[in-house]
Amino acid sequence: MSPRITRANSRNALLDDKATAVPYCLRSRVPLGNASNVIGHSKAADKLPKFPKQKEKTARLKKERTKAKGKAPLPEKNENISMVCETVKQPVTHTAETVDVSQGAKRQGADPQTFSRLLLDIQDVDSADAVDAGMCSEYVLDIYSYLQQLEVTMAIRPCYLEGQEITGAMRAVAIDWLMQVQGEFKLRQETMFMTVNLIDSFLQKTAVPKKYFQLVCVTAMLIASKYEEIYPPTVGDFAFVTDGTYTCEDMRRMEKIILKTLNYSLGKPVAPHFLQRACKVGQAGPREQEFATFLMELAVLDYDLVHVAPSLIAAAAFAASLRILGSGEWSSILQHYTGYKEETLAPVMQGIVRMLEKVTEESKWQEMKSRYAKVSTSVCGVGAKCVSSENVAKLLC
Repeated sequence: MSPRITRANSRNALLDDKATAVPYCLRSRVPLGNASNVIGHSKAADKLPKFPKQKEKTARLKKERTKAKGKAPLPEKNENISMVCETVKQPVTHTAETVDVSQGAKRQGADPQTFSRLLLDIQDVDSADAVDAGMCSEYVLDIYSYLQQLEVTMAIRPCYLEGQEITGAMRAVAIDWLMQVQGEFKLRQETMFMTVNLIDSFLQKTAVPKKYFQLVCVTAMLIASKYEEIYPPTVGDFAFVTDGTYTCEDMRRMEKIILKTLNYSLGKPVAPHFLQRACKVGQAGPREQEFATFLMELAVLDYDLVHVAPSLIAAAAFAASLRILGSGEWSSILQHYTGYKEETLAPVMQGIVRMLEKVTEESKWQEMKSRYAKVSTSVCGVGAKCVSSENVAKLLC
């Protein structure tokens, strides 16, 4: 049987029989330019024949190519380097005249500011979270940038209910009823906002008859509960909420229809994600955060704001809470981290404040009325007097 052929054996075949190959594990490291594709370098390699004529030919061709390109050849060892470097320009010495001109240009603002210089006054709100790995402070900016891109690709088009039996007023009443169901089951706020998003996404693709609208709403909350909750309610629980109008089989059938229509795409970001970020950047207290959350829930009822991005809804709700409670203005740091100027927030803030006025007048929104009473009491302790009418009037202008 012939011996096994290895890389070391193939190398030894090229060398003398007396030469021994160095094992691969003991091979010394060499610069990359001197490395060979053959394992086991030994002194016997020096005995291999060299080709001086080929080297001379290569050097001669290299010189000819260099002359053809118009470049000066490299100096020889005994050649003076100063003669080769004659064409290099000497550095210009700074005179008094040049210094005065440069200082005058700086005084006139001719030197443009760099992007990093503009950010020197912006506070890093995530530096304190570097120790906590769960906060993902290294990736938080990229995460929110991705969420803002995602909400654009999954946006709801405006006035999508045109030509359908369901109207914007019916939608507001249904959402108010879903908020009651949320309170009974003690569901998370993200579950409620995802439910509204599923309803809008499904209705803009499918015309639903009026008699099946409640089934769509309660089934959307079932899907959102499975997505957001740790212990979601069962199908029987949601069927019981409808007071026997729909059965469990009806909800399962509608669940398949909704998921297939939406192509199982349920990952649209919701407004509470962005509100948490705005409250952290603005260093909001419990009063401002609670009132901003209530204003954000009010914006969900407004059919005219259905096409507005969730990040813009959250920023406008937080800015309106600051303005109404008199806690501050929209600062530059909030503008930097949210990406919205106060001029952009103004139309959305006006829409939210109009919904705030309707809460006290609209008798159909029972759940929002009760929530408004709770928020007013917890924020101020004296009811709705905490809301400044002057500040509300300014937002409506």
